Amino acid sequence: MVARIKEICDNSIADEMGIEAGDVVLSIDGNEIKDIIDYEFYSQDDCIQLELRKANNELWSLEIEKDYDEDLGIIFEDLIFDKMKVCKNRCIFCFVDQLPPKMRKTLYVKDDDYRYSFLLGNFITLTNLNEKDWQKILNMRLSPLYVSVHCMQPELRAEMLNNPKASSIKEDLQRLYEAGIEVHTQIVLCPNINDGSILQESIEELAVYFPSVLSVGIVPVGLTGHRQKLKKLRGFTAEEAARIIGCVEQYQHRYRPLFQRGFVYLADEFYIQAGLTIPDAEYYDDFCQIENGIGLARVLEDEFSLLEASLPKQIVKREVTLVTGVSAVPVLESMVARLNQIEGLSLHILPVQNSFFAGDVSVTGLLTGRDIIAALGKEFEERVVIIPQVVLKEGQEILLDNVSIDEIAESSGARIIMVDGSACSLVEAILK
Repeated sequence: MVARIKEICDNSIADEMGIEAGDVVLSIDGNEIKDIIDYEFYSQDDCIQLELRKANNELWSLEIEKDYDEDLGIIFEDLIFDKMKVCKNRCIFCFVDQLPPKMRKTLYVKDDDYRYSFLLGNFITLTNLNEKDWQKILNMRLSPLYVSVHCMQPELRAEMLNNPKASSIKEDLQRLYEAGIEVHTQIVLCPNINDGSILQESIEELAVYFPSVLSVGIVPVGLTGHRQKLKKLRGFTAEEAARIIGCVEQYQHRYRPLFQRGFVYLADEFYIQAGLTIPDAEYYDDFCQIENGIGLARVLEDEFSLLEASLPKQIVKREVTLVTGVSAVPVLESMVARLNQIEGLSLHILPVQNSFFAGDVSVTGLLTGRDIIAALGKEFEERVVIIPQVVLKEGQEILLDNVSIDEIAESSGARIIMVDGSACSLVEAILK
């Protein structure tokens, strides 16, 4: 991979200098450009020397004077220009190791790249960092980072990640703490392995690194039906989920007056599994781990509450079916019941069982085209069916099993409407 330019902004510095799409940036002030972070860091000075290779292989050296931090107007094809840093662990709960065969090759790639952590919020383990990587993190102050901790006992963490280097988690967090790098941490919780007293110990030890460690997000282990030759694991029972909720709430009460934030947060699945109400928005503070499935249900419910006053009392007769994963049904039921009070509207939930991944996978985002087609059958011909965009591969209209939305529509005969997952988009699609 190279730092190939995808596009030049009109009337930008790059446009005026004759830089074009297809050119490759080689260095800035003698510094090799390996990713978008390097480019943005080294290009911010008011006078820079930019080396590039033109599409015809000519080498250009440009001296550029500009305002400090002024953008050059260059858009690259990728975020990372050299090789992505892949995971060197073999975690006992790794979801990639549980994928069915014959899926897209890219789905089997295990990203553990600190640059994606900084740029996109991907969780990393820190186990594959060399000293050069560490110096880049510290010198460029790449903050915040998102770190998968799982537990703070060095030996147990090494065992869970199947990597001796995982045992250095305390030293790694201390290094980030001393550099003032902010960190959001994650614990994938596995029954009888890193829960109970071990979880409590992990939370308390992570709190020592506050305010470097800003949050601890706890998510339940996800298990597919494709765990042949992998360590035997199970999910949490409703009773166990309730105990974990009680434990974390106690820690929130302890840390909120000390840190002015709850510090430790549970994924929505724990509350759904326990049959308990999703906490109020105050529990999640700034929703710093919402991409980790922590607080999504609360945001949806609160958005819908704000829309309730504007809902019509009646509409032209209309029937709509909402496709969702099984785990989202308890979150959607009260909203659907309220919408069905609108005269003329008949709204239904269609929970789709995930046969493709099997196991205990029930989230909407992992639904596949084949399972949706099977659930719809031929009963929804010419009927309105809403499907959340979260099932799609980013930027495309295909699902995880390479089935397209058009194929779902053609097979079922349904009138498919895609929504972005917000309450506003959902209500608009339902009411037209």
